Amino acid sequence: MNDRHAAEPMLRRLAPISRILNRVALVVLREDVSGQGRHIDPDTPGAPPPNTSRWTTAHAAAVTSPTMKVFRDALRPVVGGSEREGVLDDLARHFGMSTDEALARCLDWESASLEEWEAAPRDNTAQIMEFYDSATSWAFDLSWYNYLQVNGIGYPKSVIVADRLQLRPGTRVLDYGSGVGVTAQLFAGLGCEVTLADVAKPLLDFARRRLTARGVEASYIHLPQALPEAGFDVVTALDVMAHVPPEELRRTVEAIHAALRPGGLFVTGFDVRRRSRRNAWHLFDDDLPLRWEIARAGFRKAHLIDGHTWVYRAGPTAGVRSRIHRAASWFLLASPPARLIRRIRRLMARFALSAILLLASRRRQAQDT
Repeated sequence: MNDRHAAEPMLRRLAPISRILNRVALVVLREDVSGQGRHIDPDTPGAPPPNTSRWTTAHAAAVTSPTMKVFRDALRPVVGGSEREGVLDDLARHFGMSTDEALARCLDWESASLEEWEAAPRDNTAQIMEFYDSATSWAFDLSWYNYLQVNGIGYPKSVIVADRLQLRPGTRVLDYGSGVGVTAQLFAGLGCEVTLADVAKPLLDFARRRLTARGVEASYIHLPQALPEAGFDVVTALDVMAHVPPEELRRTVEAIHAALRPGGLFVTGFDVRRRSRRNAWHLFDDDLPLRWEIARAGFRKAHLIDGHTWVYRAGPTAGVRSRIHRAASWFLLASPPARLIRRIRRLMARFALSAILLLASRRRQAQDT
């Protein structure tokens, strides 16, 4: 305990550097074309422990937060057991397989997702939506990543967001792109009234089964079913917007704005990635178009959580102040100078990534010899 307190001043001095390096790493990651690859299994002999040196301050705080206990409880089996047992049992029961098969599908989710994506053309919005509404691989990916979060390997974004927002009991929350439902389940565990919305029926059905089995009260919307107007205090769409087909982006953002009460909060992040075969379902390679549509819909920036999760406030869509806001947002996010600066930054990130990969390759060669 004394050692930790003695180290805190040094950690505070290093925090700005850590934040800068984290932002640089995120920019570089967007240029990676190799996909996410196999998930790690913490129970595999010789599996590396969590790399705590890469944790942000918010990540470290989330690990010991009371909210993390609520998140852990959301994963555990109804009859009791570990988070791992809960995740694998949920998948095995819902998809009619053994827990060993469920584990294998969790670890190799990306290969399965690639097969589902390439099973048909994905050249237009209808074809992309068909993928979302039929693919099952993401249930295994998202479920396992929830498990990795409680092991310190995954980034606990839902916990960090919940702690930052300090949600009060009775807050009406819509989780847009709700996946397997754990984020909504977390908010429900904190006393919120939750609604899950997803275009992917396999995910929504799985989430409903999970939450119903655990006695969690929730509402469900299978998109593109309309959202209730002014029905929510908070809408979360964590790492969802980059998967919205470009032709649907404006309508989607406007619908989210209309679903919030005036002054309500929209929390989102932009998992954009450079186009490649293994990044196929990441439909944007730059976050500027996403941020511009959000600003044009009437949202104002309120907070930036941990350098990459944006909290917007729903503002008015008419009047002089609204027009000024849109004009300023266009200049910062959609104007030719803004696009040029972003293009230069991406080229620098691509060069940095190439240099990193080259150094890693030379290091491996040196070790082999």
